[in-house]
Amino acid sequence: MRSAAGAALALVSATSFAVGGAACRRAPPAPAVPPSLVLITIDTLRADHLGLYGYPRDTSPRLDAFAREARVFSRCYSQSATTGASHATIFTSLPPTRHGVFANRHRFPAQLPSLMSALRSRGYETAAFVSSATLNRTTGLDRSFDHFDDRVTTREVTRRQRGERPAADTLAAAAAYVASRPRTRPSFLWIHLIDPHGPYQAPEDPDRFVTAGSAASTAPRLLPIAASDWVMGEIPAYQALDGRRDPAFYVARYDAEVRYADEHLGAFFDDLRQLGLFDDTLIAVTADHGETLDDPGHKRYFAHGAITYEEVVRVPLLVREARGATRLRALDAERPVALVDLAPTLLDLLGQPVPAAFEGRDLLRVPPTEDEPLFSLGAFGSEKLEKEIGTQFSVRRGPWRYVVNTQDGAEELFDHRTDPSEQRNVAAAEPAVRERRAAELGAFLARRVPPAPVTRDPAQIEALRSLGYVQ
Repeated sequence: MRSAAGAALALVSATSFAVGGAACRRAPPAPAVPPSLVLITIDTLRADHLGLYGYPRDTSPRLDAFAREARVFSRCYSQSATTGASHATIFTSLPPTRHGVFANRHRFPAQLPSLMSALRSRGYETAAFVSSATLNRTTGLDRSFDHFDDRVTTREVTRRQRGERPAADTLAAAAAYVASRPRTRPSFLWIHLIDPHGPYQAPEDPDRFVTAGSAASTAPRLLPIAASDWVMGEIPAYQALDGRRDPAFYVARYDAEVRYADEHLGAFFDDLRQLGLFDDTLIAVTADHGETLDDPGHKRYFAHGAITYEEVVRVPLLVREARGATRLRALDAERPVALVDLAPTLLDLLGQPVPAAFEGRDLLRVPPTEDEPLFSLGAFGSEKLEKEIGTQFSVRRGPWRYVVNTQDGAEELFDHRTDPSEQRNVAAAEPAVRERRAAELGAFLARRVPPAPVTRDPAQIEALRSLGYVQ
């Protein structure tokens, strides 16, 4: 039996020819709708805890499969260790020193050209589904999207005042939106997942990896539980679960959060396939920053925000091109890139113009090299914490990472050729390198614009206060 769609198609074909013997021309084909874009940012996701980057635990089977269809960038770096500033960089293709968002309490600069405004001007419908109060509408981000969904469906286990939305709920809402919208115009869909941000309590199977690889004959190493969130050498207060003091437990719990997000992200990809949209969509997956875990040589456990070591500022980046395109294959994906480069590169892949105000590189036009300075900034947004603890600024160039603490001026220099985990500070032994990197960082910071306006919403301020970002 002929379908209704088939019958309609036959009717259209018949009416495109002559009536009463007079020949009529076929109507010209409708212009093709440009590819859509899906950008997924996973909060606090370390690159080196994914299978596709060599991690031994089975944390990311769905992303590993996605990676086989995508271009995987081995060394992508975030320009900020804080969520708000990092996302502002992703969207505006400007470093924090140029867009003015340094801390989570700063409002998004919607007046600046952005990935959203560039696509809106070309007829794209823009939609966002966010999972964290740090990125909700009180930041002003909602002004850049036609549809903005920041609903929360649960509360953090150790900070009940802090709402969030697990990956399953966020991705289900995004899938429903995609299924319901007409396909007559392209869309830009941004999805932010709060998993695996601490406290590490995955909604499903949180102890999946807790006993994996444990040695019963060895007594576990124990750490004290801190009275606050910013104490060196201790488990931050908000991260503490069930009084556990063994860091291996928290690493395993972090990995379970990664696996939880991975499973539901894979299900979302399945939804796109069932809707016939997966192959027609440019898809990018990255993170805003990473997380210190139980890393040798560094004494700030299970934290980010004010730390700019490799484990915090190196993030995953996977990009799968739409409609079978392979332009990214020409790039050397082993060379370092930055999140500031993402927006211009995505626009080029979509065939759209790149705003002149963007400072990041379009990697298709300016390929990455080994000798690019990559700057990363930490920020508390709290004068009290800046004075008491300080935050880190760093620059990675070639094999060197230079780090300076704003509180006391302490300098660190690491040589990744012999020390990829940054355990040995060689600042004293390499004064010439240290001075060059310090001068580069100083010149970068000298271009700093005034901070963006501060969020004043009482609920948002209270949520940020619980994190230590405001006094």
